Amino acid sequence: MNDFDSLGARQQPKQEPKNIGLDWQGDPIFTGDSYYLTGDGYVHEDDLLEYAQQHYPRIVLGGI
Repeated sequence: MNDFDSLGARQQPKQEPKNIGLDWQGDPIFTGDSYYLTGDGYVHEDDLLEYAQQHYPRIVLGGI
């Protein structure tokens, strides 16, 4: 990695995301990710549809 930018200024080293816990499926939670807090734990925003499908019945509303 180049420690200096094109103007000669020293660059900060890239930091690895920090694991800070586990979500509702037991997967690691990292700093900077977006989660929703539920009764079952944290749900990553990309997993909301899966969470809803597993925990809530699907019903179809409509007429005859």
